[in-house]
Amino acid sequence: MATAGWISSELAAAGFQVTQQPVTIPVNRVEHLSLTGGNFTLYAQPNMIPGMVTAPLVVIHAAVQASQASGAIAVLVLPYARHSTLWLPPVAPLIESVMTAGAKALIVLATGPSGDILGLNTYADRAYVPVPLVMGKPDELPQYLAMAGRTVTLTLQGGVDQMTSPNLIAQRHAGPRWIAVSTPRTGFFSCLTERGSGTAAFIAMARRLPALYPDHSLFLINTTGHELAFSGTHEALKLAPPPRQTDVWVHIGATLAANDKQEVRNGRMTGSADPNRVVMATPAMMPSCAIAFRGLSGLDDTRDIVRGAGELSAIADLGYTHAFAVLGQSRWFHTPQDTLDKLDPALLAPVVDAHLAALDAGVRAHHR
Repeated sequence: MATAGWISSELAAAGFQVTQQPVTIPVNRVEHLSLTGGNFTLYAQPNMIPGMVTAPLVVIHAAVQASQASGAIAVLVLPYARHSTLWLPPVAPLIESVMTAGAKALIVLATGPSGDILGLNTYADRAYVPVPLVMGKPDELPQYLAMAGRTVTLTLQGGVDQMTSPNLIAQRHAGPRWIAVSTPRTGFFSCLTERGSGTAAFIAMARRLPALYPDHSLFLINTTGHELAFSGTHEALKLAPPPRQTDVWVHIGATLAANDKQEVRNGRMTGSADPNRVVMATPAMMPSCAIAFRGLSGLDDTRDIVRGAGELSAIADLGYTHAFAVLGQSRWFHTPQDTLDKLDPALLAPVVDAHLAALDAGVRAHHR
């Protein structure tokens, strides 16, 4: 709520009329979370199912082992990757296989470069599975392996409260043609490279757009519930200008720029941008994006929009033909380690400039 208030004040200072659109979202109220037999780091997924489950502990690495999860607390060890979402492979097929086998509770170890617990995007209106589902710390896998076969108790006490979080709708009315800019505000943990980079870019563009396009109307949205199936954006899109009147839609996605780190022993921050990022665009925006983002690591090969990979696909599905977004996943993505020291303004500035250059090319294409 404090972040929403601060962003709202920045948009108002930039000359926008700002309104709030309330969105109801679920918020876990975790009163107790533990697993007997060790000192484990655990995190309850949104829309949690509370319970106390006593059962044998089994460690599952692949769907071929799923039958072992029958009547068990299943520890799912995901393959090494930068994971983000429950409903995408390889997470969804593995969960489906152990649930079909009759698992009584799930502990997911999302193995990746951080080695830390990781939150996974999930549904806004229901639990992903009808049993307790918590995230564990991949670096603690040896402890789980040592306990495999033992009967243990997973305790998750509390509930889910329905709370209100606002979308921010910022508008400036001028001419009949519109420019739209969107970015999410929420995420797991502090999400500094994930959301902080996008928030900085969003505010920087908001300050500059009124002077750059005095004859265009501007529609900016800063949305809640990103990690809950992008629920806030779906609500805000109901207020958007019609596609036929919108010259360009710029969606500012996740992790525009994060500091990279060596993975050698005693590896250090490199001072260069993590290249695990991509530009996605509608066909009409691909040539402009290819030029604007040229020379930026990971962003110099514009891709087709991937369905479900963020809010951009929903925007394109509504008929906005000139739309693009940068999406990225740093090595600390969705973990408690995504902190301010991983974000370097010097790496972000050229990405903001590239957004503005691509936007300008798209606007000019409409007025040739």
